[in-house]
Amino acid sequence: PSPVDTTSLSHSDWIRDVAWAPSSAILPNINLVASCSEDRTVIIWTQKGGEGQPWTPQLLHTFDDPVWRVSWSVTGCVLAVSSGDDKVTLWKQQMFGNDEDGDDCGEWAQVGSVNE
Repeated sequence: PSPVDTTSLSHSDWIRDVAWAPSSAILPNINLVASCSEDRTVIIWTQKGGEGQPWTPQLLHTFDDPVWRVSWSVTGCVLAVSSGDDKVTLWKQQMFGNDEDGDDCGEWAQVGSVNE
């Protein structure tokens, strides 16, 4: 099993959904999992280097309401987030270079939204 680092960041309330991003030719040997919670947060868990390597958390965003669902695009590049305020927001990680181990990956940014 791979160690999961929850010392720096973890959810503080019920986890409502977890979604694994399909592997991408853009970032080989990088695994991404998104989790969302009643605590109004979405956390991106990243594993660099494949099986056996640690998973590290990064806060995507703290929303105004609980977050119910997360879903990756088919390519694993865009994350859709559905929250309790009847909004769906789309998020994408900014790329700063072409580093194969993902060290040049930047912050996550909202790239779109849908309001009901």
